[in-house]
Amino acid sequence: MRSKKFRDKTSGKRKLVAKNEPQSAYAESFRYIRANIDFSGIDNEYKSIMITSPDPDSGKSLISANLAITYAALDMKTILIDLDLRKPTVHKIFPECHSSYGITGFLKDMLPLEEAIIKTEVPHLDVLPVGMTPADPASILNSEKVQQLYKKLYENYDRIIIDTPPVMSVADAQIIASWVDGSILVIRNNYTKQENAKKALKKLDAAGAKVIGTIFNNTKMKMRDYYYAE
Repeated sequence: MRSKKFRDKTSGKRKLVAKNEPQSAYAESFRYIRANIDFSGIDNEYKSIMITSPDPDSGKSLISANLAITYAALDMKTILIDLDLRKPTVHKIFPECHSSYGITGFLKDMLPLEEAIIKTEVPHLDVLPVGMTPADPASILNSEKVQQLYKKLYENYDRIIIDTPPVMSVADAQIIASWVDGSILVIRNNYTKQENAKKALKKLDAAGAKVIGTIFNNTKMKMRDYYYAE
């Protein structure tokens, strides 16, 4: 069993190892990541966490989904928000989201927030998908309505996991990083260039982000393919 299955767009539920294979080494690696995040936040709790990467196709969306499941497994009210407004992915990981108008539908007053949020098969885990891809993502992220939405969700959930676009592609992740309690950078083995990783960290630092650590996504390892490092 190799980690490439986590990036296989046709594998459906197989992607969610934290849910479907909870006793596997892969699922244990996500619990290990969760434990390290919580340990890092002993003094200042990381209630909202942004997951990003320097480059596209680094596995950040699946890491976001599996990490959210591990928090929900602790009976914590958890929501996974897809804020990759340019190339949303969460609806592909959670098929129940396909019929949702999502966050863009809510922002356009097409439906109330309670209907935009999808309850998943995982107890205690909700998902807020993108819905229709907007024409101007940056203006949405800078809007007062999104700020109000984030504050409301922050009050109502124990954990918020946010999937964002790659740092080097657009400025979206930097905007989101200024809201959240902590940010995590996903580095993909034999793919992410060291220079890009350094530039991504500088961009996050310039945005005032609290970078909790990095997740090393090693596609050649047979066990513990996801390694967390502070």
